[in-house]
Amino acid sequence: MSIPSASTEAYLTLPVVLDNAAWLRAVYLENPARVAEMSQRLATVVQTAWQELKQQPQATALSFGVYTKRHTGRDRDWVALMLQIVTPKDEPSYIQIQLLPATDPA
Repeated sequence: MSIPSASTEAYLTLPVVLDNAAWLRAVYLENPARVAEMSQRLATVVQTAWQELKQQPQATALSFGVYTKRHTGRDRDWVALMLQIVTPKDEPSYIQIQLLPATDPA
């Protein structure tokens, strides 16, 4: 499936795949009070990815991030992610989201 470069709506038809590290850091909660908490975290990641693609429809890879609430307390952490449009030969295209490696502040 080829994606027309000017059509951001076409990205909405692609499956979204998170690698294990991105899932564990941006979505997963060990003991959520409600299942809806993880659903909301997943929705935030996917919605933010689509918003970034809408702003940069020509991109095939880009960095973005989301704030996630810590397991306890009210603090939030920035989770840096990378989005890539993967177009395998003889298979459908998909959006892959990966956790970016942590960078130490200088």
